[in-house]
Amino acid sequence: MTMGLVKAVLVCVLILGGISAARADAGGDNDGSLDTITIVATGVSNMDAASAGDVSQAQIMSQPLLRPAAVLENVPGLIVTQHSGEGKANQYFLRAFNLDHGTDLASEVDDMPVNMPTHAHGQGYSDLNFLIPEFAADLHYKKGPSYADEGDFATAGTVRVGLVNHLPTSATLGYGEDGYRRALVLGSTPLGAGTLLGAGEVYHNDGPFEVPDDYKRLNGVLRYYAGNERDYWTLTGMAYSGQWNSTDQVPQRSIDEGIIDRFGSLAPSDGGNSSRSSLSFSRVKRTDTDQVQLSAYVIRYQLDLWSTFTYYLKDPTLGDQMLQHDDRVIYGAKGSKTWFSEIIGIPMSNVIGLQTRIDDIRDVGIFPTYQRQIIGTTQNAGVLESNAAVYAENSLQWRPDVRTVVGLREDAFDFDVRDKMLNANGSCNLNSDPLGCVTGTKRASIFSPKLGIVLGPWAKTTYFINIADGYHSNDARGITRSGANPDVSPVTPLTRATSAEVGIFSNAVFDWETSLDVFELKLKSELVFDGDAGVTAPSGATTRTGIEWGNTYHINRWLSAELNAAFTRARFDQNAPPDDLGCADAAASNPCTQSIAIVGRYIPNSPTNVIDAGLTAQRESGWFGALRARHFGESPLVEDNSARSPAYTTVDGQIGFRRNKWLAALDVFNISTSNGTTSSTTTSPV
Repeated sequence: MTMGLVKAVLVCVLILGGISAARADAGGDNDGSLDTITIVATGVSNMDAASAGDVSQAQIMSQPLLRPAAVLENVPGLIVTQHSGEGKANQYFLRAFNLDHGTDLASEVDDMPVNMPTHAHGQGYSDLNFLIPEFAADLHYKKGPSYADEGDFATAGTVRVGLVNHLPTSATLGYGEDGYRRALVLGSTPLGAGTLLGAGEVYHNDGPFEVPDDYKRLNGVLRYYAGNERDYWTLTGMAYSGQWNSTDQVPQRSIDEGIIDRFGSLAPSDGGNSSRSSLSFSRVKRTDTDQVQLSAYVIRYQLDLWSTFTYYLKDPTLGDQMLQHDDRVIYGAKGSKTWFSEIIGIPMSNVIGLQTRIDDIRDVGIFPTYQRQIIGTTQNAGVLESNAAVYAENSLQWRPDVRTVVGLREDAFDFDVRDKMLNANGSCNLNSDPLGCVTGTKRASIFSPKLGIVLGPWAKTTYFINIADGYHSNDARGITRSGANPDVSPVTPLTRATSAEVGIFSNAVFDWETSLDVFELKLKSELVFDGDAGVTAPSGATTRTGIEWGNTYHINRWLSAELNAAFTRARFDQNAPPDDLGCADAAASNPCTQSIAIVGRYIPNSPTNVIDAGLTAQRESGWFGALRARHFGESPLVEDNSARSPAYTTVDGQIGFRRNKWLAALDVFNISTSNGTTSSTTTSPV
């Protein structure tokens, strides 16, 4: 085991009100099984698919977790990686999408969106560092755009995380290699007619790098819950602050030539700081005939991120470090009502819902910097982006073994952008903004139909058919751009996705649950805002086809095994525009040694296969443990597939013991000491 690659974490927990809910069986019979639960968050669709599922709190906490976003790896086929400092949003991979930091994967926590449209670093940026995993009650995942209550970014999938309404008081201390330190306090107490819950976390980690990450994270949660499972309301306040250094990707030749080692840095002043605070309210009331759900939230978010992606390509003297700055307030609300009834003796449910969100982005910009000091402006704007949606869904149980679900959704967007790169007289043109002025307004709307058919169960096997449209939005600055610069054209506001999926779920074999689905997902255009360059680049229509297989086997009362595999083919429908790997941005004094124009249909960074397997044990004697292996297959790095990133496999483990009010655990990460690199190709002189 290599120091810095394997992280051992010793966790001791003192529980003042009983055994921790994170490990204890809710039912109390301690048979070792991991029960799933059904989640009913605001406006959750009644659509079913073989690729959807629920994960309980016990399942979430039964796995070793190095970072908050790792809870999403409970979604079969979803890989979470980190490539530029622990404080930056994670990178996600699902269904052959390199989701960057959240594009095409919608995520929510306590009915609040995590994705950030028109973000300084990338469209749909999803930073989950504000989440305390022990405060997560459950996780619901849905792949594809089949769900009427899901809108922007819900193309590859959607993940919703709920928060706990009850928990015992506990204190946790964690200690490990590479400066890993963690302290966590959780607790709840009766207050008035309800329960007041709270949590506080202090975290530090350096990682194995020569320039330590020195990641400092502070998290706090205060939540009030009143009512019962059928009629309740919650009020939740959350706050997060993070600061870090980052060792970013480096040219392979700098390692091969001995300039740095694998954990070295060529830009030691890279890093960032981020903060997020929120206040959210939810109200749920259920009866035998209907269900009403309401929620509202306000979020304050800030990010300063210093990165040096191309080193000295653009500026051979001072280098290419940049600051990506984002400062915004988000307001939103949701509401839905469900009616349960019959029509000519056929059980039926109908759902209608409304959703609205406003992003008041005070500043979103990109600034050249030298050792974190601003030396210029590449882009700077203010944006007011609003989205409203209405949806309806009907579910009919035609027979005990035949059900149909039809959904309709309409989304409308307003984009209002104010370019802050102005001439002395206040005007905006190519002289002030060489990429083309972005001041302007734009409206857009999109209609998304959904259809689902559920057949069975027959012989304990259920069959699913899903056909649906969805979409993701593009960065407002690319939408309103003037087009005065012929190399930077305005882009389509909303990109349509069309999906078809068939699948099965079966528990015909005792103690074995298995699911299998085959899907096709087409995007009209993968127009993605490139926050590193400040422009939106068209990349053409794409098609992804794949097969996913999930398995859970309960070996006995205390031991279960999982195996999930996903194999996907991702291609552009036509040859992508020639890719020069950044040569066009090279300084005149430091040009590329030869012209580059890569042409092909492969989608860069689209993983071909993802496999994960695990064992989870819960002994009545108090011992528990887990072993989890994840395999990330090769990916094309360029459109003609002439360069590929290597496959890698990681193995994490956990062993622990629980007795009375004490719990001790040892977590070991990357037991296999895999390099775990996901490469990207760029041209950058060093």
